[in-house]
Amino acid sequence: MGYEKGLRTREEILEAAGPLIFVRGYAASSFSDITAALGISTGKITHHFPSKGALFEALFEQAVAHFRKETLPIFEAPELSPLQRIERVFFRIETFYATQGEIIGCPVGQTMVDPVTSTETMRELATALLADIESMLARNLEEMGWAPAQAASRAAIVTAAWQGGVLIARGGGGIGGFRRIFGHIRMLLAEQPSR
Repeated sequence: MGYEKGLRTREEILEAAGPLIFVRGYAASSFSDITAALGISTGKITHHFPSKGALFEALFEQAVAHFRKETLPIFEAPELSPLQRIERVFFRIETFYATQGEIIGCPVGQTMVDPVTSTETMRELATALLADIESMLARNLEEMGWAPAQAASRAAIVTAAWQGGVLIARGGGGIGGFRRIFGHIRMLLAEQPSR
């Protein structure tokens, strides 16, 4: 019973801390913010996560694992066309950000732009995830008829624009600014190669 309760508490901490840290950023988030959101003591948090860095790493690992399990497989769904796969993946991404409100945060983006507060493990996970997204996106673009080099270039540009859209949103453009960038991304992805 005690072990299960401890796991539940750990999960509750991660659930409450995620929105705070990913939206506010690592530096602007504190254990006191999390304790206030959960109504628990700092000691209970530090029992599971000895430092804010340990909590941030656990949150990041959880977010990456969730994205790999729930979103990346859509890129390979055989019942969908390549464009439908791409659209579904980007719809899920947009929905994730839209649920955060006007100030949005990205676990991968937070990790990549803040090497001081992220660990080497986190940066490796982020780099690998972005590489896999680019690769899977490029494969779908190739299935749409783009030459491999063009597909790879488009995939890299789309990945960079997506992360740039998050920065625009965080800088004051809000979800509307993000959606504007995402609209351009969708137009770029829907283009058919010239024959």
